[in-house]
Order: sequence, then structure tokens, then C-alpha cells
Amino acid sequence: MTRRILRGIVGVSLAATLTAACGAGDSEKPAPAQQEQAGGPQGTLKFGTNQKLDDWEPLTKANEAYLSLVYEGLIELAPDGITLKPRLATEWTQDNTKVEFTLREGVVFHDGTPFDADAVVANLERVRNTPNQWQSMMNSVEKITAVDKTHVRVDLKRAAPNFLPNIARRGALMVSPKALKDGSFKTTPAGTGPWTLQAKESTTGFKTVVSFFDKYYAPDEVGPRRIEMTFINEPDSLYNSLRSGQVDIAWTNATIAKRAETEGFKSSSFPSVMWSLLMMDTKGTFQDPKLRQAMCYALNPKDFIDTQLGGISTIHTQRLREGQEGYDPNLKGYPHDVAKAKELMKELGNPEVSFTFPAYDSQRQVADLFRSQMAAIGIDAKIEIMQFAQYFSVYRSGKYPIALLSGSSDTGAYDYYLFRFQKDGPGNPYKTSDAELDKAVERALAATEPKEQEAEWKNMMKSINDEALDCGFFEYTGFWAYDAKKVDNIVNTVGNVATFRYKEARVLN
Repeated sequence: MTRRILRGIVGVSLAATLTAACGAGDSEKPAPAQQEQAGGPQGTLKFGTNQKLDDWEPLTKANEAYLSLVYEGLIELAPDGITLKPRLATEWTQDNTKVEFTLREGVVFHDGTPFDADAVVANLERVRNTPNQWQSMMNSVEKITAVDKTHVRVDLKRAAPNFLPNIARRGALMVSPKALKDGSFKTTPAGTGPWTLQAKESTTGFKTVVSFFDKYYAPDEVGPRRIEMTFINEPDSLYNSLRSGQVDIAWTNATIAKRAETEGFKSSSFPSVMWSLLMMDTKGTFQDPKLRQAMCYALNPKDFIDTQLGGISTIHTQRLREGQEGYDPNLKGYPHDVAKAKELMKELGNPEVSFTFPAYDSQRQVADLFRSQMAAIGIDAKIEIMQFAQYFSVYRSGKYPIALLSGSSDTGAYDYYLFRFQKDGPGNPYKTSDAELDKAVERALAATEPKEQEAEWKNMMKSINDEALDCGFFEYTGFWAYDAKKVDNIVNTVGNVATFRYKEARVLN
């Protein structure tokens, strides 16, 4: 069976609320389709960010804060974070044996190199052959071929349901082959994006300035002519830079976003990553399904949302979002029910359960709430506080049996399995395995019809739910504060952190 996507769309748009809303606030409504700006790019967008730039290597970055200024991929995500849209590829087809791309014509890289099939092959081969966070998406790839200047074929060893979603989420941003060969792209990025780096006006580690690329193929899609990004790590300092006029929009948190509204600025919020309770040691500490279920019922994400996110978030019943393959509206998850949790603990004989879990400094309030929720059913949860960078180097090292965090990317059921539940997955430090999950995944990959595939991914999600392998899902909301007299049309992509859709922003004066 072949799936064909022409000039547009695959996936189902996200509803205004994904499941049960836990607060209204000023949460952003679904974004309209991208608007074209008559007369081309205009004005300077001044953006304050808590993300620091070290170099322009796209394979090592945790988000698109800087990358989306200069680089583009073959396809991109719509604001719902699920729907795939054309970018450097105008058409594509996929079945279980191959993916075929038709490329946009008339595109050049910033260094003047033509964008063509050979450039695509060079970039995809680099992802496949370079150790990096996206390399695993290439495990199902057999061969990459430039059929002619505007067509690329990717032959597959097996079904690859995660290939296109990863391609869309910065998995294969296109870099000039010339710049790749001489290594200059790390300091002088050469992509096909709307803006080019102004190195003389930029200060490494502090300020990054880009200006419109006059050979960009779609000038009417671009809002700002120039963007100035300033790195300021601390939220209060970022907000002060907005108040002083140094920046026109700044990343912020729930508390400061509310303050900004009272001081004449606007704020907006958006679904960032999805958090949950990750019970990683399911062959030791959390071996008994009833214990895991009791903990899930005792968990109350609404407490986290009210404390950390100003009450603005959405609680989910599962890791997948509505519209993603495998999402099951019939899954009810584990709604907060302390009485049910205590009943399950009693059935287990009220065992003594004790563990230590990690938390980073700004997560302290959430960690304290989790500890008290577990104490309510007789579980002793000890907190080990550490710096943010240290946390991400150790939380899935095998030292800690549990964590509260985003456990995988937003690229669908197969990646969720590969990351969290495959025996050698990076989010499975205890190397646990589940035969039912493994079989469901094998059947999904072998299926040739969409209905069969969908049914098997739903079977996998049901097993995860019934066994309480993950639970407590909620959106970790992102916030912006901005001067509405200077900028407008701030649009986000669900699941993308630390950035908004720069092209769609409009500079007002």
C-alpha cells in the first residue's frame, strides 16, 4: 500500500483541547494557515531567549531556536505538531519498501550552491553515518539514491513509520554540500533558510543577528527582514530586557507571563513537551503492575500544573497526541484517585516501598508535590536535587528507577517504543522488555494496510496503559511575553520548545 502526499497534508489536525483541559488562561488557539506578507519581509524582530548558541551543527542541537533561522528540511510540521507539509520537497510517497521525494526547483544554499538531489543524498548519508541523535531513524534505510536532479529515492529494509516525522522535526536539515566538505558550516551556516548569519554584527554566545536571504525562493512567506536574538539565561532578566525595549518578545514562565499582562504587555502560551511519570525499573523496584497502578492513581498532575504552570496545561491519558497513529480515545489512563491507590496497596499487603528520584533546581516544587503524593499511599520517595545540566546527564543512567520528565520525542508510536521500551532504547536504562509490546510492534511493522497498522499501534498503547508502564501525562506549557505594539502573529508548533515560527511573525514598526 502506498501513501501519497501532494503539496500538503498528512495527519489529522489537533483539536483545540487534546483531552481534558486543566486551565484556560490565555492559551493559544490553533493557529491559522501561514499568511503571506505583501511586499516581502519587513522590520527587525528582537527576540530574547534562554537558549545559548555554541555552533551551527544541526545534528547536535536540542531544539530549533537558532537552526530554523538558516536551515530547512525536506518537509516541515504544521502548527499542530502532527501534520506534515512540503518545504524543500514538494511531493513525496511512502510505502513499506521506499520513500520517494520530488524536490523544489530554483532553490540555492546561502553560499550559492544549488539545492538538488545530490545535496539531499549527501545530507541524509551524513545523518546515517555520523553518531547523532537522529541516526536511529536511518536504521531502516537500505539505500539513498539521486534518481535525477529533482527526485530522491530512499529504499527501506523494513517499514519505517518514524522516518517522515523525524525528517520533519529537524532530523535532516539541509546543509550546503560545499560547506559540509570544508567544515565551514559550523561557524558560517549555509542552509536554504530565509535568513543568513551576519557574523560581524553577532557576538558568540550572546547575540546572533541574521538578515533576509535575497535569493530565498518564497519571500512573501517571510515576516521579519532581520532578526536579532539575544541570549539571557535568567527569566527576570529576560523580562527586564523586554520592559527596557532591548527585545520585543521574550521566553518566560507562567508567573512572569501573568505579570507582563498587568504591565501592558501581551503573553501567550503553547503546548511544549509532554511530561509523565517514567517508571524505568519495572524489573526491580516497580516490578508489580499493581504497585505501578497504585502510584499512577496517587499521582495528581493538576497539582504540578497549578504550581509550576499557572494552571495552564492539558492532562492527557496517553503519550500520543490526538491525530497521531496509535492514539486511542478509549484509553482512560489513571485519573487521580487516592482511595483506589490505597486499595491497590492494601491488596499488595502495604509493602514498604522506598526509592530516590532526581530533580533539577527549578523542578523542586514539582518534586516536592510528587513526594507528598506518594507519601499519601505509604511510599517513601526521596529527592536528589541537582543542576539542570547534571540532571540530563544522569536521570536515565540506571542510577534512578523513576523520573518526572518528557520521556520521548513527539514523532509517534514507533519512536515512543524505540526510546522507552525497546530493550536497548536510550530511555530504557534498566534494559527491561515486554513481550506483548514487542509482538504488537512487530505486527504493526509487518502490516501493509493502514487499518492493520493502526490497530496494532493501539494494541501497544493499551498494553502500556494496562500495565501502567507510563502515566501522569500533561503538557509542559511554554510562555512568551511580548510588546504587541511592535510584534504580532506569534505562532508556535506543538511540541517544539524554546522557539516560535519566526517566518510567520509580523513586525509592526
